[in-house]
Amino acid sequence: MMTERTAGILEAAVQGFIATGEPVSSGWLFDHYEFGIRPAMIRLELDALEEGGYLAQPHHSAGRVPTDEGYEFFVRRALGEEFRMGAARESALQALFEERAWPDLLARLSAELGVLGVVADPSRDAVYKTGLDRLIGCLDWDDRDSIRSVVRDFEAVDERLPAAAPKMGEGPKVFIGRKSPVTKSEALSVVGGNYRQRGVTISIFAIGPKRMDYKKVIRIFKSL
Repeated sequence: MMTERTAGILEAAVQGFIATGEPVSSGWLFDHYEFGIRPAMIRLELDALEEGGYLAQPHHSAGRVPTDEGYEFFVRRALGEEFRMGAARESALQALFEERAWPDLLARLSAELGVLGVVADPSRDAVYKTGLDRLIGCLDWDDRDSIRSVVRDFEAVDERLPAAAPKMGEGPKVFIGRKSPVTKSEALSVVGGNYRQRGVTISIFAIGPKRMDYKKVIRIFKSL
């Protein structure tokens, strides 16, 4: 059973990596958070989290990065949080949603979040996709195979949506890496949800890098 302090350290480590893109060290956590313990004790906590499969240590690095299990832990906590958006932003997004102005809604989501936005609207028998260029710009590329896998996912989203949408349920759900029903690339994560509007179930997805700002994405999806 993970203690609240350990959970807080893990959450901070994931958040730190999302924010900086750099492995997170015990010294960095000590400087940026107040856990009531010294760096040596934080280091022991990080060691335990690595042994538990939540963090990994890149070669020649004193810091840690999240594993898929670490991201999933972070997301579960984020989904349970209560968020409050600014009234102007929430109103603008909801207006676009109510108007079914899907290209405009996706353009805004893509610009704010750096993701590929996707909407499936059965009433129009249409799938809308916006933001591939922003998604590619936000990814940390390892090799050409990674690029090809993301492009293949973009091309295949339309045919995967009919099987994926019924599994989503209401409200936002998050899929890390290959657990996603609409993408296969190890480099991606997906936030998605079904929304009832005028008797029609609309499916909305944000496809982004694993290092996406999950809290911001979840906050926006909860506001729709």
